[in-house]
Amino acid sequence: MKKILFSAFLFMFAMVTVVAQNNRRRFDPTEVHSRMAERLVKQMKLDDEKEETFKVLYLDYQTARTNAANPKGESEEEVDLKKITDEQALELIQKQLAAQEAQLKVDREYLPKFLELLTPAQAAHIFIGRTNAPSGRGMQGGGMGRPGGFMGGMDMGGFGGFPGGGAPF
Repeated sequence: MKKILFSAFLFMFAMVTVVAQNNRRRFDPTEVHSRMAERLVKQMKLDDEKEETFKVLYLDYQTARTNAANPKGESEEEVDLKKITDEQALELIQKQLAAQEAQLKVDREYLPKFLELLTPAQAAHIFIGRTNAPSGRGMQGGGMGRPGGFMGGMDMGGFGGFPGGGAPF
């Protein structure tokens, strides 16, 4: 009886592990961006006429931002910031800053496109809402050890560990 219960427990544990791994692999940035577009449509109270045009433009914009931050499509590697050398830290900082500059270029390119469709107050939901989190960091997180940040380049950067998310200088 004990062997049967133990076998059943191992089987359940294995199934939970497999399901968790499958869920992790199914992360789809397009799905996340689509849900965000839906949320923005509701926040901005867009009519049906503008809704579809906005969604297409928003998905194109997010794809461009992702590609700008990570042009080679490399997977993000986790870095233990407590164990890296100064040279590695400087390299990560430079990569993060380059990704932010590339994303800012995309933001500047897409702002006029959004303003053709939206009012400036509505466009603020896209451009300001992302970076105006109370901690001073972008809502989409990410970290210094992960160039391009969370969700393939949506990170707005910043230095962690200091009050307000700012740098010590």
